[in-house]
Amino acid sequence: MDADKFHLPGKHYFLSHSVGAQPRSWDAEVAAGYGAPWRTEGFNVWGPWFDTLDRFKAGLAPIIGARPEDICPQANVSSGVSKVLFSLPERKGRTKIVLTEDAFPTVGFALAQAERLGYELDFIPGGERLADPDAWARAFADDVQLVVPMQVYSNSSVLAPVAEIAKRARAAGVFSLIDAAQAAGAVPLKLDDWRPDFAVGTSLKYLCGGAGAAWLWAEPETAKQCKPLDVGWFSHADPFEFDIHHFDYAEGAARFTGGTPSIAPFAGAAAAHEIINAHGVEAIYAHNQRLLARLFEALPQSAFLSSTMQG
Repeated sequence: MDADKFHLPGKHYFLSHSVGAQPRSWDAEVAAGYGAPWRTEGFNVWGPWFDTLDRFKAGLAPIIGARPEDICPQANVSSGVSKVLFSLPERKGRTKIVLTEDAFPTVGFALAQAERLGYELDFIPGGERLADPDAWARAFADDVQLVVPMQVYSNSSVLAPVAEIAKRARAAGVFSLIDAAQAAGAVPLKLDDWRPDFAVGTSLKYLCGGAGAAWLWAEPETAKQCKPLDVGWFSHADPFEFDIHHFDYAEGAARFTGGTPSIAPFAGAAAAHEIINAHGVEAIYAHNQRLLARLFEALPQSAFLSSTMQG
């Protein structure tokens, strides 16, 4: 599907679970969205650079089923997780963070820092059972502050019921953070409909955007409750106020920005959005399922790690 629009080292490409293929337009996008304004605009460069970030968010929004204004650019998934973790309001008795043994390690490393605040990590056993909403039951207890499911588990391809997890978590007063790094661009996301509290992802994998262009999505009402510790002038409601004695959090997801964001990675990452959105993630997912069906038919069942593989 649109193979001619990507740089491919051979006829087939099997590395998208780690690093997506580079769009042929990547160089031109970086030059136009980052290099050219820097070279020609002087102090006015900030306007075009802001436009580059806005273009990234606008292209990503339909891919993850969200509004652009609820997306905040991040350097990587770990940064997004940490910013969420240290922004949550303290709530008496809610001292546990629930994740799974199958979570990507960087997420566990970031969440473990919550022990400094008195939180305890509670690990649900991994495996195929993670596809069952009832396997997550302990995440909805009244002592849980945050539950962190991966939409697709990278070591098994198990697809977690993140919409149901988000629904049950909200009903129980538990914050939810979806790790969509292994899903965005390959599996449909409907964040506005599912209404988790947060989601994080990267452009590195199926979004074919390269490193350094991760993202954090924040539900607007939840964002109002959060006060990130990792702030900077771009977390400010008015970044150009320049009053060192006055700080107001920006509205919504923007408060999670921190200091000066990188521009070049987001200029490059936007290159693939046009290609993906021309088809839509639903169509891409259906195409992948047809290819998987052919694979399943050709191999014995014993060759598969999981019967629920839907990566």
